[in-house]
Amino acid sequence: MSSTITSGHTSLMPGTQLPSVTLPLTTGESHDIAKTSGKNRLVIVYRGAFCPFCTNSLKNIQQKLSKLADANIDVLALSADPADVAKKFADENNLTFPVATGLKEADMRALGLYVSDPKDYQPQTYRFAEPAYFLITSEGKIRYICVSSFPMGGRPNVEDIIMGVEWVEGEIKRNPAFQDVIWGSK
Repeated sequence: MSSTITSGHTSLMPGTQLPSVTLPLTTGESHDIAKTSGKNRLVIVYRGAFCPFCTNSLKNIQQKLSKLADANIDVLALSADPADVAKKFADENNLTFPVATGLKEADMRALGLYVSDPKDYQPQTYRFAEPAYFLITSEGKIRYICVSSFPMGGRPNVEDIIMGVEWVEGEIKRNPAFQDVIWGSK
């Protein structure tokens, strides 16, 4: 894993493999977030069920799920929430994409996420990650990454992601060497 350490924070680099982290899903199965199904994958890290910004963001993703599927992009969301909290959250918000639970602090740090402590305004006792997303290629490499240190950041714009994926795939068809172009990887 290629990373940079600054003041105790590790950053993943585009073009590298997403670290292998196996988490339980709300369905009861387990899933390695770095494993793809032959498609691009949008991995969304959300703060937790308590966060209204996360709720809006994930509802927006759900509304655009068919557009993402048409662009050969599947979706996985994950948080530090325990399984029962994440399942209730997914059910209440009609999320049909996989939702992983129980993200541990060590894994948050391995993924280059910013970690926050619970505050008085939220009823939880465990640390959580601030929002982020990773667009992973079908080979499991990070193509795009956006990691935020605050609640309103790190939100994927579905239309921009789809446009970027379609543009890159078109360029690769025209010039196969473009496959190796990963912005921000130097």
